Amino acid sequence: MDQDQFGCDLAERLQTAERAVDLAVAAVCDLGAVMVRGRIEHGISAVVGQGALVDVMAALPLLSRSRDRLVRAHRGLARDARAMRIDWTGHRGGPETKPPPDDGEVPLLPQRLRRVA
Repeated sequence: MDQDQFGCDLAERLQTAERAVDLAVAAVCDLGAVMVRGRIEHGISAVVGQGALVDVMAALPLLSRSRDRLVRAHRGLARDARAMRIDWTGHRGGPETKPPPDDGEVPLLPQRLRRVA
C-alpha cells in the first residue's frame, strides 16, 4: 500500500467515524424531542420522565466534544497530508462541501521553525 492509498483508507475511516458521531448526535436529539413532544401530546405530567430526559440530554455535550475532537483530527490530518503531498482525496466517501484548505490553522512547519513560531 503506498502513501496515497493509506491516505485514502484513513480518510474513509475518518469519514465513517465522523458520520457515526453525527448520527449519534441526531439520534439523541430525536430521542429528547420525542420524549418531550410525546409527553405534551399525551397529557403526561412534566414530572414523569424528567430524570431520564436530563440523562438523555447530558449525552449531548459528550457527543459534541467527541465530534469536535474528530473535526480537529481531520484538520490536522489534512494539513499533514498537504505538507507530505499525500493525496487522500480519492477515497470513496464522495464529495462534501468543505471549507478552503487555509482555515486559520497554523501550517505545518519544519521542527526548527516551529520552535520560533
